[in-house]
Amino acid sequence: MCRGFQQNERELLKIKAFYTHLSSFSLSNNKSKTTLPDYLTLHFLPRINGSLLEINGSNIRPDSPGFVTLHRVLSNESRGGFLYGSRERVVVCQGARFEVYVGDIKVLKGIFRKDQGQNWKMDCKCVLSVNDVVEGMLKDAEVSVAADGPVVMNQKVEMAADTRRRRRRRRFEFCGD
Repeated sequence: MCRGFQQNERELLKIKAFYTHLSSFSLSNNKSKTTLPDYLTLHFLPRINGSLLEINGSNIRPDSPGFVTLHRVLSNESRGGFLYGSRERVVVCQGARFEVYVGDIKVLKGIFRKDQGQNWKMDCKCVLSVNDVVEGMLKDAEVSVAADGPVVMNQKVEMAADTRRRRRRRRFEFCGD
């Protein structure tokens, strides 16, 4: 970006709070004795287009990732889930991608974008694999983002591992005489 370019305020999403509610199956029925940690990591990926990422007033270079800790806010066993959140101020532009990690296991990924009506939207999806330790524990996740103004985004994601096998095309070589 050239130095004279200044970002339009309307093009920025100013996040006030980011919450993730992870619903789990009954832990007593679970084969794994693994419990969820006291915090998750919200990872903002490097931006190819050089767009802005600011965390608590600090600008993050476009080729560097940004990290925010999501602390456990509520642990309600009767409800069957855990709520994680952060109230750190984050400013992003359209197309900012993020991932949520439980330890070193990526569980969610998403992107912030604007629709045709210029309203902010968030698209999230589960990225668990069958080999992940937390795969059998989580039923679904709900991601909620509160931003400046009347912007509140919610999305519920089913936490099912991708069990599809990718078909490989076999090449047959015929030897000629």
